[in-house]
This record gives sequence, structure tokens and C-alpha cells, in this order.
Amino acid sequence: MQNPIHLSESQAEQLLNTLSRQLNTDPHVLKQQLQSGNFQQLSQSMGSESVQQLQQLLKDPKQLQQVMNSPQMQQLLRSFKSR
Repeated sequence: MQNPIHLSESQAEQLLNTLSRQLNTDPHVLKQQLQSGNFQQLSQSMGSESVQQLQQLLKDPKQLQQVMNSPQMQQLLRSFKSR
């Protein structure tokens, strides 16, 4: 997975696994969809407004970096590391 926002490989995998659990989909399928920009299947799980927000976030590396560095995301990532 291309990593333009400087996440560690571990952080990227944790985020992917978290999203796939919440969306009830396979992490490998989700990764392929994100890499290809195919959000059609995601929209069925997330709803169109959430998909639009995700697309905007993925298009803006600075905003995505802010989200990844937020205290809430860091806490979420730490919680998954401890499992």
C-alpha cells in the first residue's frame, strides 16, 4: 500500500484492519479497493456521505496526517497494539 503520509507499516496495517472490522469486510479486499479508488462496495457499507468524507480525506495528505496524529487516533492505535 502506498504510504504518502508517512505512517509506519504497522500503523497502516492497524488502520486497515480496524476499518475492515468496522466495515465487516476482508482487509485484503479493502486494501485493493482503496488502492484502486473503487469506493462502490464501501459505499454500501458506509453510506455515501461517509464515503465522500473518506475520499476527501484520502485526497488531502495533510488532513489525513492530522487525523492520524490526533490523540483519538493515537489512542485507538495503542489499543489495537495491546491486543
